Amino acid sequence: MASADVRLKTDQPQRIHFAHSPVSALVFTLVSAGFTYACWRFITDAPGVRWGFAAFSLLFVVAGIFGIFWRLELDVDLTRRRVRRTRGFWPTPRTSQQPLDGIDGVWLTTEYRSSGSKSKRKVPWWFVRLKLPGDKKGTAIYASADETKGYEKWEHYAKRLKIDAVDATRDRPHRRSWEQLDDNIATGVESRFDVRCPSTPPAGSTIELGSHGGSKEALLPALGFNKGLVFLALFGSVFVAMGSLVVLGSFGIIDVDVQGSRVALAVVPPVFVLMGLGVIWLGIWGSYTATALGAGNGELYTVNVVFGRRSRRRAVHIDEIEAVGVAGDVRSRHRQGGFIEVGGMRFGKRKYRERENEVVVRSDARILRFGRSVTDTDRAWLADACRYAAVHGHMP
Repeated sequence: MASADVRLKTDQPQRIHFAHSPVSALVFTLVSAGFTYACWRFITDAPGVRWGFAAFSLLFVVAGIFGIFWRLELDVDLTRRRVRRTRGFWPTPRTSQQPLDGIDGVWLTTEYRSSGSKSKRKVPWWFVRLKLPGDKKGTAIYASADETKGYEKWEHYAKRLKIDAVDATRDRPHRRSWEQLDDNIATGVESRFDVRCPSTPPAGSTIELGSHGGSKEALLPALGFNKGLVFLALFGSVFVAMGSLVVLGSFGIIDVDVQGSRVALAVVPPVFVLMGLGVIWLGIWGSYTATALGAGNGELYTVNVVFGRRSRRRAVHIDEIEAVGVAGDVRSRHRQGGFIEVGGMRFGKRKYRERENEVVVRSDARILRFGRSVTDTDRAWLADACRYAAVHGHMP
């Protein structure tokens, strides 16, 4: 889970007020105090352990108290175009005022935070930050695990404050004037230039060109045979084998001692077989799913293509496309890496996988992401093709 540094307290036509909430710190302090009391009250047979646990948990109480007395506020005066920041510990926090036009911008950033699961999985969160002069990271005024909501609030506050919006979710920060946030590619700045794109992918590309329903399409290759498919196939085969053995043993086809009620033998083994086949099909479906990219009827769309069957069509209206670029993917991050065991000791470390780049097409209503299975050169061509389609209404 994640949260912003401050929360919105007041949003009036001429004033916006953000402030840090001490409620979570208060709850943390009370829980820590309760644990400290429990250690002191119930650990009586070992004085050293008692003091150790109590002192350790007391550190969390002290940290929680600091959180209760911490003050962080941003008071934005839209009439005078000034922002007052209050930061420090009560009762003497420091206060400073800055001209609103001196803020570096409203920044949108992506960070990975723990999902709280046993798998140590981390999920992406989008943070909207205000960068005042001297700030390195900025103050987070909004946080969400929903990418669309993150972009929505980013644009909202940039337009409310009338300052630049900086998209830092890409490999390089992309700055836009707040007045251009509602411009789409077809009618905005990019349409004033001749948007060009070669009609064919670069030499050596794995992208294939085709057509469907009268629209030209680019077919992005499937991942094909991979480790994930092997794992799911082996995992599903275990269920299939277990269910099949029980079924064959029940009918006396093979010499296996099978016991149980007739109802259980009639239901459980087939369920195991179906579960195993489903897992295997899931691996095949994910590994051999290609992506078709096309434009037509006022939409830019992607479609999954598996063994000639098309499914899961996702589209964005061309006249609503505001940005096209290449950025890192936003899939959950899992710990990976290996250990070497020598004499009962384990050496090595785990790390999170690197983000893979993909093409991102964004509108206020929907975000399309695709292109992880191709090279950087192909992704650059796909991004240019999407810009071309946004201006001309069809693929190059």
